[in-house]
Amino acid sequence: MLKQIFIFLSILLLFVVQICAANLNVTKLTKTNNKINIEFNNTLQLSDFTLENNNLISPFYENKGTKYYFFYFLNRDFKTNIITAINKKENINTNSKEKIEYKINKCSIVKKPKTILAFMSVIFNDSIEVNCNILNGKYGLWVAWPSIKEKDKWKKIFNIKDKNLKDEIDTELLKFYKKKKNDTKKL
Repeated sequence: MLKQIFIFLSILLLFVVQICAANLNVTKLTKTNNKINIEFNNTLQLSDFTLENNNLISPFYENKGTKYYFFYFLNRDFKTNIITAINKKENINTNSKEKIEYKINKCSIVKKPKTILAFMSVIFNDSIEVNCNILNGKYGLWVAWPSIKEKDKWKKIFNIKDKNLKDEIDTELLKFYKKKKNDTKKL
């Protein structure tokens, strides 16, 4: 009897978590020169994807023969829904007001830093992981979100339209970096 109650409560908890979890919904899709730009919940803008053989390819940079992707989809069904939205113009919810949730996923401190001090990533709504860097610039530390150099200027390929949310995430990333750096020094 106790085992049955435990199973029932576990199933109920999973159901409640799925209902309460905020979703990322495609709210806008555009194609320019074979590049696909996707907006989620009218807040997160990701650019420069390509669709090859019905597979969504994230933009990346290459260093010493290794590709480093800027974005990762963490759920196969979620990625399939995005591909359907691109191919059939379905699954687009232009009025989505779902909350954007985030968590810092990783922080790798650079051992001999010059400009880049750390490689980090943020997971949004348990669906998309976005890589970013902590840099030391002319005016101090700042978060560099994905961008690609085109000719002589940088093109942003990730944007958080809600300035308050962006400021909140940037502040959390910088705090996390400083704490990890201080913890590393103590070792």
